[in-house]
Amino acid sequence: MIVFFNDSGFLTFTGKFYYLWRKEDGKIIILYLGNNKSDFKNFLDNIRKVYRRRQKITFIHKKSRDIEKAIGDYLDGKISKINFRVEFLIGTDFQKNVWEKLISIPRGETISYRKLSDIAGYKKAWRAVGSALRNNPVMLVVPCHRVIKSDGSRGEFRGGSKLKSFLLDLEKS
Repeated sequence: MIVFFNDSGFLTFTGKFYYLWRKEDGKIIILYLGNNKSDFKNFLDNIRKVYRRRQKITFIHKKSRDIEKAIGDYLDGKISKINFRVEFLIGTDFQKNVWEKLISIPRGETISYRKLSDIAGYKKAWRAVGSALRNNPVMLVVPCHRVIKSDGSRGEFRGGSKLKSFLLDLEKS
């Protein structure tokens, strides 16, 4: 499998983003999207460990104007959704289930950790859901910023509280 990455990041008005992607049948598949270079490097290291024996992965440094434009347009409020398929290369079955359920939460809506754990089929696992969200490899596309505390407060976000507030406010408009 050949995957492309951008470890130098690209700048938007909300900060820098890093991504890992591949193409299949001419379509972009996002494997990682985040705003922390250290998290991105750790993700790459984990991919190398997991796939070292099972399947050869070739990493090629290559930017994608399509990805960068989509993210910029999303953050500028020009589009309501980043329409790329995602593939979860790592994560437990529980984490992948939570991430898949999260994709269905519509723009402009929020959900509590408790409600997301119910939807995912784990009624009392809201803390584990929070942990799964901390490990979400594809922020923005898998919108973990839409998950809030049961009391209505914003809660944590791997991308930082400023970005979470920005995204929630953006999606309200």
